[in-house]
Amino acid sequence: MNNRRCSLLLFTAAVFSLTVLPTAAAAMPDEVSEYVARYAACKLYVPYYEIEDSHPPESAQPQPEESSLPAEDRPLPSVPDPAPSAPEPQDVIAVSALNLCRYEEGEEAKLLLANETGYKAYPLAAANSALSVGEGAVLILHTHGSEAYLPDGAAGYSEDEDFRSDDPKETVVAVGDAFAAVLEDAGIEVFHDRTMHDRASFENAYASSRAAASAYLAKHPQIRYILDIHRDAVTDKDGRVAKTLCRIEGEECAQVMLVVGTNEAGASHAGWRNNFCAAAKYQRLLNDFPTFARPIYLRKASYNQQLSVGGMLLEIGSAGNTLSEAKAAARRAAECFLKLYAELA
Repeated sequence: MNNRRCSLLLFTAAVFSLTVLPTAAAAMPDEVSEYVARYAACKLYVPYYEIEDSHPPESAQPQPEESSLPAEDRPLPSVPDPAPSAPEPQDVIAVSALNLCRYEEGEEAKLLLANETGYKAYPLAAANSALSVGEGAVLILHTHGSEAYLPDGAAGYSEDEDFRSDDPKETVVAVGDAFAAVLEDAGIEVFHDRTMHDRASFENAYASSRAAASAYLAKHPQIRYILDIHRDAVTDKDGRVAKTLCRIEGEECAQVMLVVGTNEAGASHAGWRNNFCAAAKYQRLLNDFPTFARPIYLRKASYNQQLSVGGMLLEIGSAGNTLSEAKAAARRAAECFLKLYAELA
């Protein structure tokens, strides 16, 4: 991997990757300490999960309510150990595999929500709601385009690995190529912005990708969906970099996670529930592959999703995944997206 930095950058990138608002300035300073503490405790992406298996009462109105963490964190389910590999050199830190879907392999897939906002949100009701996005083109971009994966065959990483690369063949850009190829083979028009918007300034990456998306929309008004594809960063209980993993028809795949933004942090995004509805429908389709999708993550920032009803942020794998595992996940996620595209046409 190119331009390796000290491992401290992994910590910094993980903390900011989902907390930087899509504005020119890095926002939420009052919450930074919370995220630092949660990252140090390996709980950055283990907030309060809810299983929504029924519609809200007809009389219920969406009202902000104070969120709270559970008294105890549920233990993470596990996946079968990967096939044995050749011993790694002593200076390589082994990567463990985690199942973060919040249910065990063999159990019925569930529509789960990780809600960090004060809004009420009902995934099943949203998935069953009427919504039309229309036929059109798909824009794929990468706000954090330098996010990289482990090379194929690697089972560990060195202490100085920063999981970043200037080579798009090693990053989420290549994963976006795999996603786009499935859509294009099905006859859908795809625009793939392969710009690494985080290279010049990580803090201003969302402002950069927002400008790029707006330019694409102005030039190609037929765009209906904007997919911002990222790579997550998770750790195991010992603080080591881990991978998310599942098996689909015998193929090892990274797990995926949909991140849905809102207007709670101040963005002009009054229609975020429409985006949430599209994401819930997509999540249900992803659940056709059991243990493939982690719970939907509802956040305070908008992540530029106000630009289109079909705007979504898709986390494909984590830093510990290999590029092949991430590409396999992208292809499966794209297969599910084809069904969503047809449903919302």
